Amino acid sequence: MSGMRIPISVAVPACRRFEQLRVTLTRLRDCVPPPTEVLVHLDGNDAKLRALVEGEFPNVRLLHSSGLIGPGGARNRMMREAHCSWVAHFDDDSFPADADFFARAWRLISRYPETAVFAATILPTEPPDPQGLWLQAHYVGCGHLMNRDWFLRTRGYLPLPVAYNLEEVDVSIQLHDLGGRCLQSGDLRVFHDHPVPLRETEDTQVAMMINTVLFPLLRYPLPLLPQACGSILRRLFRLALSREWRVILRSLWALPAAICHYLPLRSSVRTTTAWSWLLLRRVPLRVAPTVAFSLSFGA
Repeated sequence: MSGMRIPISVAVPACRRFEQLRVTLTRLRDCVPPPTEVLVHLDGNDAKLRALVEGEFPNVRLLHSSGLIGPGGARNRMMREAHCSWVAHFDDDSFPADADFFARAWRLISRYPETAVFAATILPTEPPDPQGLWLQAHYVGCGHLMNRDWFLRTRGYLPLPVAYNLEEVDVSIQLHDLGGRCLQSGDLRVFHDHPVPLRETEDTQVAMMINTVLFPLLRYPLPLLPQACGSILRRLFRLALSREWRVILRSLWALPAAICHYLPLRSSVRTTTAWSWLLLRRVPLRVAPTVAFSLSFGA
């Protein structure tokens, strides 16, 4: 496979992580066979990150935004700019765990070409299962392959600086409503070099609380909005148990403005879609590896 490039674009949103981005781009450069192209989006156009990429990785395509649009806004831009029909997404602190990652990815694409998203197994948090293939409700941003045509049929990601609890679930439920499928492969492995902090910052926790409210308001049909109240109350209860009173007060103060700002973007999915997506989120379905894709969903 010497000299061969896999027809996959790579998208990496970057913001303020210098050494992590260097490691990620080095690991991508070491992949054999390599992808067709690597795109990096600099959120806020950080001068130090730009110097790193231009100086050490001159073959990378650089995009940037003057303001902070978050990983979702960056992924929107890179999906539109990508040259290939399939785009592998990483974070600036995640990278392929195997040098032949893109060869493995292309085997999956060739076998299940109608899939909308292939979710990777994220190390070290998820146990590796080399033979595992699962139908999932959603994927994680730091390690997945997205079909560009499927993505462009959605409304894309909301450009939020902190997108936890909203980014991937929002696009995944839109894809589910369109009939797109998300398969998670144990053979597709991504290492996420991001130790879970003992406590998220106050700003991050406030954003997560607001996003927990925004997601159902934007995507759930009216009959399912009461169900979403349970998730919101559980998060508030956990914050109260942790005595995060400032987070609760700041969240309640900021929610009206956030709702007024984003509610005009509401576009709910069908009730049947929402129910099946929620059920699949609770219980993913194993895909039998020897049966055709359209017939292979089963417990």
